[in-house]
Amino acid sequence: MRSTDHTGRRVRREDLPVSELLYVLWGRRGLVTCAVGLLVLAVLFFSLVRGPDYAAEAVVGITPQQPSVESAEQEVFAEEVFGAVASRGLLEEAARRAGWGSRTEEFRERLDPEPSVAQDGRAVLRVTFRGDDPRQAAAGANAYARLFVERVNRLGQERLAGGSLAAGAELVGAASPREAYLSYHPLLYLLLAVALGVVLGGAAALLLDSRGHRWRDARDAEMTLRAPVLGVIPEYSALEREE
Repeated sequence: MRSTDHTGRRVRREDLPVSELLYVLWGRRGLVTCAVGLLVLAVLFFSLVRGPDYAAEAVVGITPQQPSVESAEQEVFAEEVFGAVASRGLLEEAARRAGWGSRTEEFRERLDPEPSVAQDGRAVLRVTFRGDDPRQAAAGANAYARLFVERVNRLGQERLAGGSLAAGAELVGAASPREAYLSYHPLLYLLLAVALGVVLGGAAALLLDSRGHRWRDARDAEMTLRAPVLGVIPEYSALEREE
């Protein structure tokens, strides 16, 4: 479609203002609604299959046995100790103590040990574990944290990392079922599904609107120019070429 302005020049729609975008989305509202509905159903199904997901955290304090570790190097020190102690055997034993038996891989997927520095500048290992209920989450975090303390203290009598580092550890914060929290928020994921559905549905609507680079009718021209349209001249060049 071709339109002319007051000077007689042919004008094409090059930009997409908000009013026109809303106009296109409203014209394709069925498509947008279907996209939102499909994503919301997917989130609801995922929530039903997954069920509740609780997380609990245990904190292990790591103390260097040498005064050479400065406060600015505490996080690096914690990472070195964690790398020297963490092993497949540690994971398997922690899973067994927490009641997971031979399901080591599932236990590992729910486990998140993170070396960091506490507010007082001390090197710590934060052990977060996700469980189906608060008691299971706390048991998993405490089992790994306590076994980690045992391994660090055992190796602390020797020299870790090739004889250049020694450390001691203690459980400074055990995980409690009463402090476990929901790590999966269905409402948040539903809101994200709605937003993503609007974006994907809107993109599909603009893609299907193949005439989006030209004015479709007088109303479209009025919305773009924000001025009344006195007349519209159809473009016959395409028809003439076909003939």
